Amino acid sequence: MVARAALGGFTLVELMAVVAIMAILGSIAVSSFRDLLLNQRLAAASSGFVAALNLARTEAIQRSQKVHVGALEGSDWSSGWAVQAGPEGAMQTVRKFEKLPNGVSVDAALGDGFVRGLDYDSNGFSRRAGGTGFGAGCLTLKAESGRRASIVVSASGRARVCNPDVRGECGSGACGSGG
Repeated sequence: MVARAALGGFTLVELMAVVAIMAILGSIAVSSFRDLLLNQRLAAASSGFVAALNLARTEAIQRSQKVHVGALEGSDWSSGWAVQAGPEGAMQTVRKFEKLPNGVSVDAALGDGFVRGLDYDSNGFSRRAGGTGFGAGCLTLKAESGRRASIVVSASGRARVCNPDVRGECGSGACGSGG
């Protein structure tokens, strides 16, 4: 008879313990990967919005006329947005941007959200859509992971992305009230 130790191998209990450990590690990895993916979508969406604002500012200066950035559906930025140029009533779409990716939404609790959109005058200064006042303000996007990104536009028309949850990074005002 051959001794048990000479055969080698694993018992069923040992195999089940390894499978259980692998399942736990796998679930942790999937959760972390999902958060990473959502945070990357947030970064891409905020960069896309800044790109639209930069395009609008550049077009306004090049064309020497007003350029408008607005949501495709009313004031819902999550549906996508467009850059439009031309005289009032005869605006032409320069470029449309896609809706926000899955897992990313507008955080209405922080910032004014450019409710009516944003205009750039022929000098590249931002203005409130439908008004004459300078258009400083912000729009905040939030991922399902809890991370947020605020797009802040200064009165001079420059746009930048900041983290509203880091004290002082977004300056003062509605988007600068983070902890």
